[in-house]
Amino acid sequence: MKGSIINRIIVILLFFATYSSALAQFGISGGVSLLKSFRVPQSFFGFHVGGEIPRDDQLSFYGRLSYSLKQREQDSTATILYNETFTDSKEVKFVNAMNYVIIEGGNRYYIGNGYDADFGAYGGGNLMLIFNSVNREYSDFDNSKFQLPQNEMAKGSIFNLAVGLAGGVKYTFAGIGTAYFDAGLGYMIMSTASNPVAESVASTLYSPLIFNFAVGFRKDLY
Repeated sequence: MKGSIINRIIVILLFFATYSSALAQFGISGGVSLLKSFRVPQSFFGFHVGGEIPRDDQLSFYGRLSYSLKQREQDSTATILYNETFTDSKEVKFVNAMNYVIIEGGNRYYIGNGYDADFGAYGGGNLMLIFNSVNREYSDFDNSKFQLPQNEMAKGSIFNLAVGLAGGVKYTFAGIGTAYFDAGLGYMIMSTASNPVAESVASTLYSPLIFNFAVGFRKDLY
């Protein structure tokens, strides 16, 4: 299901890029990303794709889809599983894992040489929809003999709405494209966990304050 949603988003972005390029200047971008949550030791590595439409040389509107690889807790914990008759139990190890899918949109104000000329800097605000896919990965567990307690689920998700600020620098190579580096922060103004497992993972791998870093390349279509 998650893969299907991401595929649809990418198709929509590509369609939007193709349609917009027929009307005006439009930039398609992509690159690598790093996400760091406040007070969480792990960093989340991933990639991003996006589109940007300049209103003029000093202002643009952009959208971006970012995906991070899963990160896991460094220390394993323990849980109890029961057999079908609930007459026996076994202690097993598990680790919590979580990733990020971020859909963001906002505006950028350019200073210096502007959107598509030489060196420049930019900054602005954004709104983000953030999806965390979480799961517990069990070890030494024979599911033909044991099963999880009824209220224990191996997977879950967290839905977030966040607002943020971002800024960066770029350099446009004439006739080639634009290399950029940007950084930003986001704060979750609304979060909903799907089940107790998601709430548990959120207590160790999740923070309402996140920092984003991205390096990439933008190609403008006319």
